[in-house]
Amino acid sequence: MENSIIIALDQGSSSSKAAAITAGGVILKETQKPVPFRAEGNIYEYSAEDLLNTQIEALERVLSSLRAGDKIAAIALSCQRSTIVLWDKNTGKPLCPALSWADGRAAEISAQNPLSQEVVHSKTGLYKTPFFSAPKIAWCLQNYPEVKQALNNGTLLAGPVGSYIIWHMTGGKTFACDYACAQRTLLFNINTLDWDGEILKSFGIPASILPTPVPSAGNFGEYKGIKIAAFTGDQQAAALACGLDKRAKACINYGTGAFFLLNIGEEPKSVKGILTSISAVSEKDKPQFLLEGQINAAGSLFTWLKEIGIDAELSKLDEYALKAKNPVYLLPALGGLGAPYWDFTATPVIAGLKIETKREDIVFGALRSLCFLMADIVFYVAKAGFNIEEIQSGGGLSLNDILPQTQSDVLGMPIRQTKRLNTTLIGSALLAAKHEGFEVSDWLKEEYKDFKPAVTPIESKELYAKWRAFFEWAVKAPRL
Repeated sequence: MENSIIIALDQGSSSSKAAAITAGGVILKETQKPVPFRAEGNIYEYSAEDLLNTQIEALERVLSSLRAGDKIAAIALSCQRSTIVLWDKNTGKPLCPALSWADGRAAEISAQNPLSQEVVHSKTGLYKTPFFSAPKIAWCLQNYPEVKQALNNGTLLAGPVGSYIIWHMTGGKTFACDYACAQRTLLFNINTLDWDGEILKSFGIPASILPTPVPSAGNFGEYKGIKIAAFTGDQQAAALACGLDKRAKACINYGTGAFFLLNIGEEPKSVKGILTSISAVSEKDKPQFLLEGQINAAGSLFTWLKEIGIDAELSKLDEYALKAKNPVYLLPALGGLGAPYWDFTATPVIAGLKIETKREDIVFGALRSLCFLMADIVFYVAKAGFNIEEIQSGGGLSLNDILPQTQSDVLGMPIRQTKRLNTTLIGSALLAAKHEGFEVSDWLKEEYKDFKPAVTPIESKELYAKWRAFFEWAVKAPRL
C-alpha cells in the first residue's frame, strides 16, 4: 500500500474540509473552505449549492497537490448529520434552502406529531425534536411550493448533506445514506436497519424520496474514477479517531456543538433523555451502539460572545483562564438545551456579574459552563448504571489545555486528550482504509496528553454543587 492515499472529506457546520492521508495515517495536505450560512432567531440555513461547491473545491485543491507517484485508493466522506437537502432528481438543483440541524422552525410540527416520545425513541434511538430531519422535511413540504410540486411530479429527493454530495459526485448514480446519517432523519429504525413505515406516515413523508440505507463502508460509486469507499456522520467519524471501538470507552468531541459518546456494544440500550446512536460500520461487521449526549453550542458559544462584543479568541482561552479571578456562571443555551433536558425554550443566562468582572471572567465562565453541562450528561449516564472506564477528548475546541483540565476537575476523573486536530477527517479515512485492506494498527498510536483533576474530590463536588444551584435557578428564571 506504499504511496497509497485516502482522500478524506468533512462537510461541517462552518466549513468544508479535505485532506490527503497516507496509508500510515499521516496527513500530507489539508485544506478547507468556509461555508456561508444564515442564522437569524430560530432560522439556521444554507444554500445547498454552497455546501456542495465548497466541498468539491476543497477536494479538487487537495487532488491537485498530490505527486505524480501517489496512488489514490479511495475517497471517504464525513458530514454534519441532521442538516437536510431537498432537490430535484432531474435537474440536480436544490428546491429550497438546506435547513441546518440547528434550525428550529419545525418545532410545532415536531410537537404535533401523534407518536409518543417513547415509541419514537424505541424505534429510532432519538427523540422528537425540531433538530432532526423529519420535522424539517415536513416543514419544507408545507412552506415551499417547489418542494410540494416536485413531490407531486415524482422528482423530489431528500437526504442528509452527504447523500446530496455523493449523488452529485457520482453524477446521480448513487443515492444512498449510511445507517448513522439515516438515523438522524428520525425516520430510520435502528432495530430493523430500514426506514420505519409508521414514523414516515406520521410525518407525511414517502420512503420513495429517501436514499437507500447502507453500512458506512462499502461501494458508494466513483468520482472521476476514484472509488468512494466510506460515508458517515461527523461524530461517528470522530469516535473512530478516538479509538471508540471497545465497550465502556467514551469520548467527548468539542466542536461547533459538543458530544459525549459511550460504546455500549452490539445491543441497543435505552436511557431516557440520552440518544442511542449507531456507530460507523463496515458492510462486513455488525453495528455497535453508542449512548450519545449533546450540547447544542460549544465552539459556537465563543462565536456568539465575539458577536456581542466580547473578545473570545479560541487561541487565547488558556490565557483568559489564568487571568479570570471571578468567573461568571453562564447557561449556554444557544438553541436551547440538549441532553438530557431537551428544552428548546431555554435561553442564555449569566449570573455572578460584579463591578470588577472582566472579559476573562466571562470567557472562562463560558468555557466552564460547557464542562458543567458535559458533566450533567456523564453523571446522568453513570447513574443509569453504565460503566465508563476511560474518556478521551478531541475536536478543535479541546486543543487548548484549559478545557480538558477543567473538564477533568469538574468530573473528578482523568481525561486523555488527543493531539489530532481533525478527528473527523482521520476517522472517515480510517473507515475507508480498513475497508480497502490497509494495515491501520499504527493509525491511533499517537501522542496524547493526560489530564488529572487538579482539585480534591471534595472541591470538585462543591464546584459542581454550585453549578447545579445556578442551573436550577436559571432554567426557572422568567423568560422575558
